[in-house]
Amino acid sequence: MNGINGIMNIAREALMTSQAELDTTGHNIANANTEGYTRQEVVTEASTPILSTNGYIGTGVTINRIEGVRNDYVNSQVTTLNSNLSQANIDQQTLSNVQNIFNETANSTSGLLSQLSAFFNSFQALSQSPEDAGVRQTVLQTGQNVATTFNVLNNQIQSTKYQVAQQIQADVEKINQIGSTIAGINQQIQANAGSSRNSSDLQDQLNNAVSQLSNLTNVKIVTDSNGMMNVTAGGVVLVAAGTAYQFKMTQTANGITVGRSDSTIPATITSGEVAGLVDSYDNKIPAYASQLDQIAGTLVKTINAFNSSGYTLATGGSSAQTGKDFFEGTSAGSISISPDIMASLNNIAASSSGDPGDGTNAAAMANVLNTSVMPNGQSIMNAYQALVNQVGTDSQQADSAVQTLQIEQSQMKAFQSSISGVSLDQELTNMIQYQHSFEAAAKVVTTADSMYQTIIGMVS
Repeated sequence: MNGINGIMNIAREALMTSQAELDTTGHNIANANTEGYTRQEVVTEASTPILSTNGYIGTGVTINRIEGVRNDYVNSQVTTLNSNLSQANIDQQTLSNVQNIFNETANSTSGLLSQLSAFFNSFQALSQSPEDAGVRQTVLQTGQNVATTFNVLNNQIQSTKYQVAQQIQADVEKINQIGSTIAGINQQIQANAGSSRNSSDLQDQLNNAVSQLSNLTNVKIVTDSNGMMNVTAGGVVLVAAGTAYQFKMTQTANGITVGRSDSTIPATITSGEVAGLVDSYDNKIPAYASQLDQIAGTLVKTINAFNSSGYTLATGGSSAQTGKDFFEGTSAGSISISPDIMASLNNIAASSSGDPGDGTNAAAMANVLNTSVMPNGQSIMNAYQALVNQVGTDSQQADSAVQTLQIEQSQMKAFQSSISGVSLDQELTNMIQYQHSFEAAAKVVTTADSMYQTIIGMVS
């Protein structure tokens, strides 16, 4: 097509293109502050030229597509950093909670170190006054305080572990909700494959959903030719086109696993909140609890060994006896004063000889304070202090990891924004350019119309 009709068609397409460019620019400006919005642009190309007697003549412009300006590699890096930072945040949160449990500074008078010191000091006092009922009462009371403190620490640790399990369950439900959301958007794209497959707004919705999902677990996405997003979470298919699969949490004595409801094979979750929570539940918290149990168990075993080999206080014509335990239980959760001691303070075996005035066995029990009785050669006091220090060090390392990842994420998001974000200055510049293009195309229409009028006038 050539001649005046060709000019009119070229002008018409130019007007429509300029209008689309102005519409898209307005859309960008309107969404400049919309979270997760990707800047859109109109991709144009020259229309197919036609052959005339004078050679090929251009036929104007055509709109190829309207697309969001994205960089898949940068988006992938942001998604990975989201997962890693979310996991680090969970580690930081868990370790902060555990550190509060073992906070000897805040519990300077009621902490386990203070209670152990008072307990061993009471045996020292008993060694000097083995027949004093008041001193024996103090030994009982400080022993009860130690047992109660172990019990409280254990209960707090187990409560933290329970809360972690509850949070995992909540996160699994979020994974399922996000999976359903992604599948629903895919269905919209599939239903309108001809017109919506290149919809940047729908792609933004998908990307926002994937961003939320990446906070929970490691994610991998594959986008098909229609723009639908297939998603794996923890290496397991969560969304396939318009179908979302359900995930579940499985809790056993060996720990927690997360995987699809229709499979017994667990997902391989390596990052995100769920990874941090499962690691806390399966490894971190049990490791601290195990160390605390070992300290409590060693205390029970050591004090009982001395008390059962020593002699009780003989009163009222009764004879001194041996074989009485001071504690019972084997862990921080089960340690308590034995029925023997609760039945009679006289069963605290202060004597090594059976002589009522002999306090050498009580002195030996007092010396347990700084004796290497733990399996690793530490004393009970040093072992607990080492546990407190370890929790503090682990917490500091978690804080440092979060700070590092926050910086990396901030830098990568800034880079992502420089590619996909809306610059109002640039959009205003574009708007002026497109406005001028529109006005120029309108001028072509006016000129072509004038040419028509001239020809009509000549004919008439």
